[in-house]
Amino acid sequence: MAGKTLIGMATFGNANFTRLAIQGIKETVKNPYEIYIVVGKPGDDETIDLCKENGIPFSVHDENWGFPVAVNDLYDYAWVKNSYDYLIIMGNDVIPFPYAIDSLINEADNSDHEWVCSTQYDVRNLCDEFPETRSYFEGEKYIFNFMGEPWRLYTRYSEEPKMIEIGLSDVQNLCLYKKSVFEKIGYTDVNFYPAYYIDNDYARRGVNAEIRGCTMANSVYFHFWSRTIHQGSGGSTPTFFEKNRGYYIRKWGGDFGKEMWRIPFGGVDLPTTYGVQLPGNLKISSRKDEQKIVKYWMGK
Repeated sequence: MAGKTLIGMATFGNANFTRLAIQGIKETVKNPYEIYIVVGKPGDDETIDLCKENGIPFSVHDENWGFPVAVNDLYDYAWVKNSYDYLIIMGNDVIPFPYAIDSLINEADNSDHEWVCSTQYDVRNLCDEFPETRSYFEGEKYIFNFMGEPWRLYTRYSEEPKMIEIGLSDVQNLCLYKKSVFEKIGYTDVNFYPAYYIDNDYARRGVNAEIRGCTMANSVYFHFWSRTIHQGSGGSTPTFFEKNRGYYIRKWGGDFGKEMWRIPFGGVDLPTTYGVQLPGNLKISSRKDEQKIVKYWMGK
């Protein structure tokens, strides 16, 4: 029997892409599931209306609290307020190919893997492999014109389960977590406001906590590639990338792939100038200082 599954999305505008994501879920998933959406952009009536049209429960942020806070909202909805077995975090600029989500659920049902990843096929891959699809996208940022469904030309997905060597190849575009992941490493670190390096940090914590993970080669999703930045209302700037990179280096003693420590901050709690003590621990178990942390980074 399949575990009780929640598919969670954190959005920041771009309701037209969210609509395609929901359509992709409905077209491809056979296992039972429910959807929950965190509307991260204040006043995003389009996404709110979309949720209501589809009977999808949702919550709305009153400020731009960033992607990490929205992901933590998904954790709370799945495992604090409810009792789902699995949480699949999916980007709203993602379309699952056939078997993609079912493969994640089936692997979770039939193995001890706690963290099951999908495989990305993005707009750049599509246009390289099928040059005729380039007419659907404009410029270097691949602005989509919503005039067709060019991703359907890709057909190298399969119902037959197949794993590849990489354990954690994806963190938040299309990835299943069992509750044990949350129990071992807890919430995402909201210091990575509004988005950059949150995935690197969560993956590093998961690997260091020896969470059992795998990547399914037959579970493939199409990714429009960062539509919030490239084709939407933003919510971030490249400046935050360098700030978040600097914080990551401070937290782990080195850049991604060059970390010196197995435990954040070398295992010692870090007092900050803004009155928050950051835990020298792989697990973030509390959300009590989230807004204080985010407001600090908003002003940096």
